[in-house]
Amino acid sequence: METYQEFLNRIDGFEHPELYLGENAFTPNPSVWKKVQENQQFSPFYGDTVVFDLSAEEKTSINEIVNILDTDFSDYFGERLIYSTFHMTLHDLSNSPILEEVSASMQENETTLRRLLAEHPVEKQVIRMKSKAIFNMVNTSIVMGLYPENEQEFHKLMSLYEIVNQMKQLPYPLTPHITLTYFNRNGFGEEVMERMKQIVFRLNQQSYSFELSTERLVYQHFTNMNSYQKIFCLSDI
Repeated sequence: METYQEFLNRIDGFEHPELYLGENAFTPNPSVWKKVQENQQFSPFYGDTVVFDLSAEEKTSINEIVNILDTDFSDYFGERLIYSTFHMTLHDLSNSPILEEVSASMQENETTLRRLLAEHPVEKQVIRMKSKAIFNMVNTSIVMGLYPENEQEFHKLMSLYEIVNQMKQLPYPLTPHITLTYFNRNGFGEEVMERMKQIVFRLNQQSYSFELSTERLVYQHFTNMNSYQKIFCLSDI
């Protein structure tokens, strides 16, 4: 597992106030095609995940940022994420555009996670986080990066991550973030890129604080990027 300083050094490498979208024109990651249809609406996309749901106040702050982005750039993004979906992912699990490809693993994940939580109960606690920067997440989405405010908060977060990671180890480290919007399929040119960079740079002059409560740490199923169903709260097991 990374140390806190290694984690900070890693996210410092790509979470900057200046939005990077490439040179001359922006082309989205091909994975966008799995989540966003040609008409900008979300495609069916199935799976399960463990996330921190945000408080109403935190969702309001995120929604205000989405309002600003959507006012100028709605033509270049996918379907707008609705207020109720805003969250910070703790651990990805299964996902596929085809339900039959993941339904068995979703059932297995739920059973295994309940067993792991019985062995390692999640205590009720709060993890204090701060915003790092709004940035381009692998040409798929614009997100707000977060980081634990100190080493103690980092260890609290990673202890929870490691519980879930026992059942599915991921090939990439945790990069805490809140997704603000997905790009659409078509990309855009240099003029739009420059305007988007200016607005995101301005948004990045303000910082935000978050309190991630284990009472809002939930195992969820989803059917697209705007449709999540809470199955159980991890601290209730």
